[in-house]
Amino acid sequence: MISVKKVKNEPLNLLERIYLWEIARGLSVTMGHFFRNLFHPKAILTVPYPEKTIPLPGNARLRTRHRLKVRADGSPKCVACFLCQTACPAYCIHIEAAENPANPVEKYPAVFDIDLSRCVVCGMCVEACPEDAIAMDTGELPGGAGARAELLLTKESLLRNLPGEPSTLGAANRLANEYLKQEGKE
Repeated sequence: MISVKKVKNEPLNLLERIYLWEIARGLSVTMGHFFRNLFHPKAILTVPYPEKTIPLPGNARLRTRHRLKVRADGSPKCVACFLCQTACPAYCIHIEAAENPANPVEKYPAVFDIDLSRCVVCGMCVEACPEDAIAMDTGELPGGAGARAELLLTKESLLRNLPGEPSTLGAANRLANEYLKQEGKE
């Protein structure tokens, strides 16, 4: 059953029409925060990001700054298939392919750039990569640059493995090797 609530629609008095009381309440909240932060700066919850960072939770699966995985010989695992560039909804990945002189069947990226100023950190590039060559597991949050040029990641800045990760083992190979270790075949 629907109930009806009657509201008294009385005309506002002069003090209510010029909103002085509400303005005074708003200013008191603002000035309270101002003086509290002025005299007790250690109570401020804001972190000056580029200079100081908060440690990220270790157990969370976060999408952080990109990296290209490297093979044992130092070459990128990327074969320039353009799937990550195609899957990117922000069109922030630019790849130019070149022929691999050691293996004429396989290509490699001569240019692999990611523009972090356009990236939405969605992880679609990681999901689309069939070679498991790109990852977003560095633990570094993208952003916080002083100039726009610092937000452009080139192939040289992307090529790296995480500390403790063998360069020959990507995610797919790592799962296979863990299976072999469990079976005692390695």
